[in-house]
Amino acid sequence: MKEDMHLAAPLMTRRALLSAASFALAATGGLRPSPSQAQTDVAASTDAFLDSVGVCGHFARPRGIYPEKFQHILPELEALGVRHLRDEGFIAAGDSRNTPAFQRLRQIVAAGIRLTIICYDDLNPYFATPLDRLAAFYDWCDGGIEIFEGSNEPVLTSDPQNAPRLSARHQAALYEAVRSDPGLNAVSVAAPSYVLTNRALASDLAQVCQYGNIHPYAGMEHPETTGPGALSKSLAASAHIAAGRPTLATEIGYHTSLQTQSFHFPVTESIKARYMPRMLLWCFLSGIRRTYIYEIVSSFAQDETNPESSFGLLRHDLSRTPAYGAVRALLSLCTAKRQTKPADRRLAFLDSVSERVSLQLTRPDGALLVPVWLALPGWQWPARIENPPAERPVAFSVTGPHDQIIAHRFNDDGSVSRHAIPREDGRYRFSVSDQLTVLEVF
Repeated sequence: MKEDMHLAAPLMTRRALLSAASFALAATGGLRPSPSQAQTDVAASTDAFLDSVGVCGHFARPRGIYPEKFQHILPELEALGVRHLRDEGFIAAGDSRNTPAFQRLRQIVAAGIRLTIICYDDLNPYFATPLDRLAAFYDWCDGGIEIFEGSNEPVLTSDPQNAPRLSARHQAALYEAVRSDPGLNAVSVAAPSYVLTNRALASDLAQVCQYGNIHPYAGMEHPETTGPGALSKSLAASAHIAAGRPTLATEIGYHTSLQTQSFHFPVTESIKARYMPRMLLWCFLSGIRRTYIYEIVSSFAQDETNPESSFGLLRHDLSRTPAYGAVRALLSLCTAKRQTKPADRRLAFLDSVSERVSLQLTRPDGALLVPVWLALPGWQWPARIENPPAERPVAFSVTGPHDQIIAHRFNDDGSVSRHAIPREDGRYRFSVSDQLTVLEVF
């Protein structure tokens, strides 16, 4: 099983996703705000948005912070409010249903969280998931696996003549293993998560997957950027791999290791909190079927030079980051309940603000949620300057029966401030910012 690799594996090619071009653009001021994003006609349910949010973890590993502090992490995972967890397909010859890793995964499933499991291929130098054990894996997780995913960030560039073929062959074998087993009929298959120049070498896998798969890290850029870290560029670079299939972003996030020497540049904890809820909403608006935050806990002890020490929504000591508070608050708003009734409520902005982004989410209790923000950068790198929140006055009207409108402003410390918006001359006024505001209409 090569267990010694379990803590070293994430250091291979992970999150080396921004080239030196990113640094050059940032240093010269080449990163620009997105163009007009007045998306106020996009409507969905809060349930659809909640189903689009997941988080990554490493609970299947035999060692490290995840297994060692599992009983402390699980309550925080539940409190976060996510419905989906991505983990790794580690299964050894001697494993059984009572192996501690599967006991942990079953507890997660019992908490109502569905699993996405990575199936590593033979290009991985540390471990390959035995495809003839997938049924056992599924059974030992009490049927809580929703997706088996192709290998994580396969390296094709080291052997461009053979690696693409070997990767495609593994994906076809994974698909056949799942589809040929009646006990796995409820499980979908996702493509591998190719990154960087490996994407261009990847084969057309649309016939052996239900989902495409990307890792669209923006680095130090804001979620809606049109720069090197743009979500649209990651989608375009991977479009040939699973054409016509919905896309999963099985890793995405920000790190805060400000002394890193890598080209995956950091942000501060405050800016991470400002960006993270916007990132989830932006991916949803952009048609990403599910977005998995990397990761629930920082895998290593804090080291300002090591990005892997600060991706977590929880720090390595399990304390909550401001980003944890921001994500939890957004998901909690989607499940809150008011004394209201379902009604046809719609909100319309009455003025044009070029950077404004919004969508409308209908909650089961009948309330209307309208997340709205300015698609602007909050962080200047390499100057390491946090921009103060930008503000734009806006007015809006609401149609349909309603008694109250509350503005929930997401602060950079992870807290949320709330105030009621009064009606004035038949309209409502407030200040929209690059800090997310969720207007709650009920």
